[in-house]
Amino acid sequence: MLLIVLVSYFAAVASLGYLGYRRTRTAADFIVAGRTLGAVVGGATLAATQISAGTFVGTVGLHYMAGVCFAWVWPGAWLGWIVSVVFVAPKLRQSGALTIPDYFARRYGATSRTVAAMLIGVAYTIFLVAQYRASGIIVHAVLGWPEWTGIALILASTTIYSLLGGLHGGARIDLLQSVVMVTGVVSAVPYLLGHLGGLDGLAHQLAAIDPRLLGWFYGWRELLAFGAAFGLSLAATPLEITRFLAMRDLTTARYAVGVAFIFQAIIGASIMMIGLSMRALFPDLPSGDLASSVMAAHVLTPVAGSLLIVAAFSAIMSTVNALLLVAAASLAHDLYAPIVNRLAGDRALLLANRVAILALALVPVWFAVHDVPLVQFIVLFQAKLVASFFFAPIVIGLNWAHGSAAGALASMLTGLVVCVWWSLLTRPPFGLDAIFPGVAASIIVFVSVSLATRAARPATVS
Repeated sequence: MLLIVLVSYFAAVASLGYLGYRRTRTAADFIVAGRTLGAVVGGATLAATQISAGTFVGTVGLHYMAGVCFAWVWPGAWLGWIVSVVFVAPKLRQSGALTIPDYFARRYGATSRTVAAMLIGVAYTIFLVAQYRASGIIVHAVLGWPEWTGIALILASTTIYSLLGGLHGGARIDLLQSVVMVTGVVSAVPYLLGHLGGLDGLAHQLAAIDPRLLGWFYGWRELLAFGAAFGLSLAATPLEITRFLAMRDLTTARYAVGVAFIFQAIIGASIMMIGLSMRALFPDLPSGDLASSVMAAHVLTPVAGSLLIVAAFSAIMSTVNALLLVAAASLAHDLYAPIVNRLAGDRALLLANRVAILALALVPVWFAVHDVPLVQFIVLFQAKLVASFFFAPIVIGLNWAHGSAAGALASMLTGLVVCVWWSLLTRPPFGLDAIFPGVAASIIVFVSVSLATRAARPATVS
């Protein structure tokens, strides 16, 4: 049954990828879908991009380990979207930029563009490791195949449709994948509760295992750090902002956020129930990351289990596609074109984007086949990095005319160094998570250096 469902799903993905290929004629088509996305497709691509392996594997695993309290992380992500659509998307669209480094070039100059493009490549390579790792975990747990086969499956399928269709194909595949994700998680919950005797049975089992699962396994400080990592990152991450740039207009972007909220609320509530139910049914799994795979293999019916596995693959593929497109655009549009080939036309830029996708898809594989920490913690680390080096020059820079080129460059590098250094400390001062000093240092440096130097081009700031 699983193989039938998988073959049908990949056939649908291939068809949509080919349709996207036929609509892609220019670099703008490839990078931002010609700015033609409507509210439904736009909302689906926002949701699918954010819902990744960190959700279907990592978030299930953290609910399995920590219980109900981890649900408080979701409002942080939603607040990040609101900040992005209110304070970032309108002015970023006015700039006419195709990519975030393109905005940096227009606002702060060529050096900032180069640094921003390189930081995107590093952060999203880390993010790709988590996606590949999750696919290997799922395939090994459900089918018993070596983990590298799952990595190869995701690598081949997602790279092909990303190469062909760009964002034209990727956004419409995201709509399919969002529907599959909702169907997969919603259909799983009744089966799980049926095994436990309903919500009362679930609560009784969890209380017997560890009462903290129904209360506060994590303290407010840890939950605030999780929420801040996602919220601050989503407010400024190129992964999501590029989707706003691809929509028809600002009104469409606002409606799209509403559509994305609906998808995320349904998926988030279902993911929480899955993690809690699996802890009650299988309290001694060696890793919470195994919970969704064990459920699909040993609890659900073949049809429901197949749907859940395809939903998990959808989450991974949608995020891998977004990562490849954004990182490749940074290399092709923001490094290759201005530095190597200033006269590159659309044909050369399309080829450069596709070559960059292929290279970026292969780089993280070595790291993914080796043992790495819980998937969600990899996702969280890259979110902290992105927030630390992009929040100040993007969110503040778009809304403060005094931001300077020197301030932007200094804030990015300071945020990066502070976040990495703080993350390596065994006992961080005051118990603070790296997200807080990283973002705070970046903001302080951005404002102070900007005030001490000449302001950058204020054309995109009103």
